[in-house]
Amino acid sequence: MNTIESQFDKVAEDYDFVNELLNDYSFLVSNMSPKKGRALDIGCGSGLLVEKLASYYDEVVGIDISNQMLDLAKSKRQLTNTVYLNMNAEQLNFNEKFDFIVSRTTFHHLDDIASVIQQMKELLNEEGRIVILDNVSEVETPPTYVYKLGAIQEFLPHCFKFGIKNAIRIYNHNTSKSWLEHLASDKYLSEQNYYDLYEKLLPGCQFHKMGWAMGVVWTK
Repeated sequence: MNTIESQFDKVAEDYDFVNELLNDYSFLVSNMSPKKGRALDIGCGSGLLVEKLASYYDEVVGIDISNQMLDLAKSKRQLTNTVYLNMNAEQLNFNEKFDFIVSRTTFHHLDDIASVIQQMKELLNEEGRIVILDNVSEVETPPTYVYKLGAIQEFLPHCFKFGIKNAIRIYNHNTSKSWLEHLASDKYLSEQNYYDLYEKLLPGCQFHKMGWAMGVVWTK
C-alpha cells in the first residue's frame, strides 16, 4: 500500500461526507464532451462525480487507488452504467477509448504528469475532451497552519449553511491529524507552471483560474 492510498483509506468516510456537502462540479459538467458515449474519472474517490456524469454518458468508469473510497462509491453510488476499478492513474489499462476523461484534485499526487497526459490522449476518441481541475498555489506545499486557519475561518459560515453538527464534522475532518498529514505531502503547481506545463502537453488547451484551483480543458 502506498502512502497516498493509506492516507485516503484513513479519512474515506469523513472525506466523502465533507465533499458531498462542499464540492461543486459545475465546471466539470459544463465542459463535458459533445459525444456522450464513455467517460473516465481519474481519481474518482467515493464516486461523487461519476454519479453526476452517469446522468449524461452511456457508461462512466471511475478509478482510484483507495479501496476504502471505492467501497463507499460502490455502496452509495453504484448505478447500472457505472464501473469502479482499483487502478493507478499512472498505469491506465483499458482496451476501449473514451469521449470524456476528467480528473479533479488528483494530479498533484502524480509523479509523472507528462506520462499520464500521454496515456489519456491515447485513450481519447477523436473530438473527445480532457478536463483537469487541480490545486494551484504559489507555495508548492503550504504550511499546516494555513489549513488550520482556513478551517477556523470557515466554521461559522458552515454553521449557517449546513448546521452546527455538520459544521463541527467538517472542521474536525479538516483539522484531523490524518488529513493534515496528507496535506503536508501535497505539492502544488504555481499558475505560471500550469501554463508552461500544460500548454506543452496539451497544445491549445484552455485555462480557467478559479481561486484555489486551475481548470484545463483540451479537445482532441
